[in-house]
Amino acid sequence: MTALGHGQKQNFDAMQSGKGLLRTCTLEGFDEPIQVPYLAVTDLAGEEGSATNHLEEILVAAVNEALSGVDLGDDDRKTLPLFIGSSSYGIGVGEQQYQQALAQEGEAVPLLLDGFTQVASCLRRRFGLLGPDYAYNTACTSSANALLDATASIVAGHHPYALVIGLETCNLTTLAGFYGMQLLAADAMRPFDKHRQGLILGEGCGVLLLQAAGPETSGIFISGGVSRCDTYSISASNPDGSEIARVIDDALNVSGVHASDIKAIKAHGTGSPLNDNGEAAGMRRVFASVPPFFSMKGYVGHTLGACGAIETALMATWLSARELPASAGFEHRDESLGVVPITKVQSADAGSYMLNFFGFGGNNCSLIIQSH
Repeated sequence: MTALGHGQKQNFDAMQSGKGLLRTCTLEGFDEPIQVPYLAVTDLAGEEGSATNHLEEILVAAVNEALSGVDLGDDDRKTLPLFIGSSSYGIGVGEQQYQQALAQEGEAVPLLLDGFTQVASCLRRRFGLLGPDYAYNTACTSSANALLDATASIVAGHHPYALVIGLETCNLTTLAGFYGMQLLAADAMRPFDKHRQGLILGEGCGVLLLQAAGPETSGIFISGGVSRCDTYSISASNPDGSEIARVIDDALNVSGVHASDIKAIKAHGTGSPLNDNGEAAGMRRVFASVPPFFSMKGYVGHTLGACGAIETALMATWLSARELPASAGFEHRDESLGVVPITKVQSADAGSYMLNFFGFGGNNCSLIIQSH
């Protein structure tokens, strides 16, 4: 579920031919209202409702698609663990409830709802999922870290299946924060482009059902990955690429994959000048010849804590079609980066692929997946 559409097919088709729904959000409470571009998910009913309904509608639709056609027994469904990643969880719900109470009573107490438990409670209620749930809140790497831990739990034999969820919905707190840091683009994201200005935030929900691989299993496999923290800055990676190179190198080592074996890289690619500098430098440090790479954020926006699950699900869809997407928004080469993303759809062979996610606070995550 992204601004491109509802479900795997709509998203895949839209990435091949179009863009997401760019709308304008208004930030109040300043000297004058501020208009901020945002890539929004359209409501399934075609009309705007409450923030709670919107969050749960997106969540339930994405989980329903992930579980449809999967033969889970009653016991496996009841004990299915949830690994949930988000940077905001139910902040938008809390904002709306606060404003409503303020309008009715003249005063209000904020944060009436615990967003960390809201997602799991909704899924228990709708799907009868009674297994353990784990919440991840590590900025833009939230659901990528959830994916790493879910994989580890299956490899360790703790669970035969795991449901990984990345969720992000529109809220004014996050928008105002990014606006205040001057990280937002005015009209479009241009990752790795010479004229990149920043990012556009997006909302969405990505859901992946993981299971242990058998000897005859085919499809997409998670080989391994690493999550590391650095202390360079609370809001940017080191522009020399040293910390990004470290997490990429560690991910290759734990996965038993050589750098030369990587077929392509799904870059984090936010379109901000400093972050793209650091990511390009990090790739150049590790790879003698940087593999084909691309960013998905020009299509769906930066979905923050949800991007790990959303972009991994989209990557799996593209690899299943034996293709790689073009890097949306790229037009002009930045000579200072020393690398250029792919600009046309390319064929994708079986083999190893890297997915990178880098977050505020210095948390960096790199995953290796295999396409068979």
